[in-house]
Amino acid sequence: MNSISFSKHRPHVPEIKYILLMFFSTRIILSIIGVISRKILSVYGESQFACQPDWIGHVWLDIWGVWDTGWYMKISQSGYTPVSLGQVISQETNIAFFPLYPLLMRLLSLVTGNEYLAGLIISNFCLIISCVYLYRLVRLDYDEDTSIKSIKYLLLFPVSFILSGVFTESLYLTLTLVCFYYARTSKWYIVGITGFFLSLTRSTGVLIILPLLYEGLMPLIRDKENLKNLKNSMHKILPLFYLSLIPLGTISFMIFNYHLTGDFMAFAHAQVMWQRHFGNPLEILLNGYHGNTGTAFEAVFAVITIFIVILFYRKIRFSYWLFCMYSLFVPLCTGIQSMPRFILVIFPIYILFADITKNHISEDLVTLSFALLQGFLMVFWTNSFNLVV
Repeated sequence: MNSISFSKHRPHVPEIKYILLMFFSTRIILSIIGVISRKILSVYGESQFACQPDWIGHVWLDIWGVWDTGWYMKISQSGYTPVSLGQVISQETNIAFFPLYPLLMRLLSLVTGNEYLAGLIISNFCLIISCVYLYRLVRLDYDEDTSIKSIKYLLLFPVSFILSGVFTESLYLTLTLVCFYYARTSKWYIVGITGFFLSLTRSTGVLIILPLLYEGLMPLIRDKENLKNLKNSMHKILPLFYLSLIPLGTISFMIFNYHLTGDFMAFAHAQVMWQRHFGNPLEILLNGYHGNTGTAFEAVFAVITIFIVILFYRKIRFSYWLFCMYSLFVPLCTGIQSMPRFILVIFPIYILFADITKNHISEDLVTLSFALLQGFLMVFWTNSFNLVV
């Protein structure tokens, strides 16, 4: 019996055409799933829909705003709410959310007239840019087929629908890929500027300085001849000082935190109200697995990802692997909640899947599994069921 081969019938077109084809086809299918499931199941959800009143009735738009979307909407519309030091750890406050994404929503809303629509445009535009830079980055080390497959796995990943929602994931992923690409191509001034904005997007953004520093220093360390030549060494080290721009994004937000609350680390301390505490990641995984259905799913998702990253660590660059490690374990050390969403932006996963699915059977199996699981999870996410948060 002949099996259908997704890889065999993949169109051989320039990458941008393939990216747009995959983007629009997946988003249209996900929108159809979301609209139908919202109409049928919305009464059973958690009422976490974050759309503005003037969008009610436009279900195909409303489905992309749930959970944290409401926080980004409030920040983009009204700014951060001043709170006392005591309030930071006694109630949920919007100081817990980094400012770049809602700021861009506010700026674009001057054109669109609506922050929610601005958020949708930003997220989906960033998703397309992410695909472009993922292709370029993978192409530095792999062939055309592997580069194209990495795009496919990004768009079909089980929780990839979040990248089209009013969330920070697409922006974070784009800035991360831009940083790595220009680090690999030695354009350090772009890396520094992009890294600055990345550290204004999410708390873990500042940590990208670690793999980028490795990318910058290792070629020099391996070149023993240049190490002996002080002038040559300084010439190659000086561009790395652009990396010092990266922490300035987080530092500026810390200063703003102090101005607003009297606490430089208010954004971190506020996480207590989302049940985030530092702990043993193994214990957190075990407790999550034995918890409710939502935490059990998040724990299994995290374990599978950790297993894949560790098992195939030799197949990716060390800097990519380092990025995987802190992207997995920093959020995991504070709780199991939202782990699939944190994992979504770990781009080396898509490179790994593209590299290990060499034959048509394995590629078709992963492609079909990802597509079906994403459609299934989209139903729950659209209706704010506590499975993908």
